[in-house]
Amino acid sequence: MGKRGSDAGSGLSGRDAFWLKHARACEAAGAVAAEYAARHGLSVGAFYEAKRRLTRRGAWEVRQRRAGSSFARVMVREPAPGETAVRVHLPGGAVIEWSSSPALESLVWLIEALGARR
Repeated sequence: MGKRGSDAGSGLSGRDAFWLKHARACEAAGAVAAEYAARHGLSVGAFYEAKRRLTRRGAWEVRQRRAGSSFARVMVREPAPGETAVRVHLPGGAVIEWSSSPALESLVWLIEALGARR
């Protein structure tokens, strides 16, 4: 059975060709994947998974981080009784707090939604 919508004989499925096009456009724009995905109405999780899949298949080469990239300091500890269980300080100064541990999907959705509002 032939591959439907393959990328000009490259052996990529239509789905992989779709994500490869977006990965290339994101890189060419010098954009952060989460911001690019939000601007184009894409799931950032699906975007990252597609890049991992494309890398495994040899269709996408992992690039070095840009010189301006940085990491944020993270401190993890158990909350004291009556303390907020989860507190996230966002770069713009906003703080998100939960009294119990949120589902990871909820946290990712909220951070992506806040990032898209910039």
